[in-house]
Amino acid sequence: MILLLACAPAGASGARGIAPARGASVSSRRPASPLPGRGSMVLRRGGGAPASAGEATDASARRAPVRVTATAAVLMDARSGQVLYSRNPHLVWPPASTTKILTALVALEAAPLEMPIRISADVARFRDGSVVGLPEGARIPLHDLLYGLMLQSGNDAALAIAEGVSGTVPAFVARMNAEARRLGATHTHFTSPHGLYDADHYTTAYDLALIARAAMRNPTFREIVRTRRWVFATPGGPSRVLWNHNRLLAWYPGADGVKTGYVHQSGQTLVASATRDGWRLIAVLLRSRDLWGDASRLLTYGFARYRPVELARTGEELAAVALPGADGIVLGVVPEDVYGALAPGETAERRVRLRPDLELPVRRGEPIGEVAFYASGRLVGSAPIVAARAVSAPSGLARVLEWVGRMITRASGALVL
Repeated sequence: MILLLACAPAGASGARGIAPARGASVSSRRPASPLPGRGSMVLRRGGGAPASAGEATDASARRAPVRVTATAAVLMDARSGQVLYSRNPHLVWPPASTTKILTALVALEAAPLEMPIRISADVARFRDGSVVGLPEGARIPLHDLLYGLMLQSGNDAALAIAEGVSGTVPAFVARMNAEARRLGATHTHFTSPHGLYDADHYTTAYDLALIARAAMRNPTFREIVRTRRWVFATPGGPSRVLWNHNRLLAWYPGADGVKTGYVHQSGQTLVASATRDGWRLIAVLLRSRDLWGDASRLLTYGFARYRPVELARTGEELAAVALPGADGIVLGVVPEDVYGALAPGETAERRVRLRPDLELPVRRGEPIGEVAFYASGRLVGSAPIVAARAVSAPSGLARVLEWVGRMITRASGALVL
């Protein structure tokens, strides 16, 4: 197998290098630039896949001059999942009401907003922690309960949503845990949809950032968590005004989510989001002694230190593979845009790793490798590489015709001599 590398950025001119030896690499460097930025390329074949950009915690960020009082904290680029700052990101911790981010996400993915949910007697009697106060027998749309969940932090609303969506609370919690695993939140296990303390109910700052990142992709969720005031009405009952507990919405520029939380065992917790010029950062704080100060300093640090960079465009050719007997070259492209965040003056290095077991036929869209982008020794982005088109072995007739053509060429050459 011969590997042909597309070393130039998309739209740029330049020859393709040839790496004839197994495990060979090609590297060239370019300064990273703001959108649309590019980096250099290093090729690898085989071996383990790179970790996700979020898992490659930025050591320089941990030493950065930003004061954070929280026991655990993470600052994440919402677009790429890259961690820009961390303190004890994988420390297992009770999340309190930040649990409700996943509650809302699972409900939004599972049921229509207009679905009426009947309030059971158990939910109506529930009075632990913060509650909305839901009357027994009332039929309330999921849409309204989600506002009660995320603004008022209603524990009764969480239970009502769980019963309405999945029939029982345990069944809904099972869906929450399955969704957490799907999102890569591997150190998360929930026992309730509300987050009241339980020794077996836990997560980490990094996992909460992953969950919030997924939730903020949902437009309805985004609309709810950026709302500061909502009028909640129950059938046959009085209306009441619900205020969002997230104080950042009132004064931090660009703040647009997501959820506060507190129980004695967790301390003050917060998942915060802010967007500037279309670029969103997510900050997670567990057991903070200065919740709003920590959040504002962490978000400001991220916006001031980093800038978003496009690392590769959808359909950009990153590799070409010549397989023996193939009817064409296998072109490797990224299936979607790849983004990261770089500090000023940093250079991104692009490393392509191809499958060592690649063989014919190759289907269009089939994964053939992975690309990873590094800056200052940390992973800032990664994506699969897929085949741009189908490539197969020539048919028997095509092989015969090719052989006949070679014979005629040789015969003609001998005749001329």
